[in-house]
Amino acid sequence: MSEVLNGDEPTDLAASDETAQRPRRWRDLSPQQKKIAVAAVILNAIIASFTWRDLRRRPAELVRGPKILWRVWASLNTTGSVAYWLVGRRRRVPAGTTITIA
Repeated sequence: MSEVLNGDEPTDLAASDETAQRPRRWRDLSPQQKKIAVAAVILNAIIASFTWRDLRRRPAELVRGPKILWRVWASLNTTGSVAYWLVGRRRRVPAGTTITIA
């Protein structure tokens, strides 16, 4: 969005707004937004810990794909943990597989 001011060079009006392109900082958030952000981080940590615990206890035969992949994905964001609980766990034992639970 450029405009010509005083017949000189074009000026970008959007770039002149200081807050338009500046990344948000913690200090710029309201107290309510800070509470929501902290709650989201805590929730993510809880879900990831449950995912890691299940991966540690569950035999590899009952996990779709490599366990290390699920651990990495679960640690990156909540989407990885949710995907593991919905898709990554096998509900049934594959035919001909013996499972020992310690």
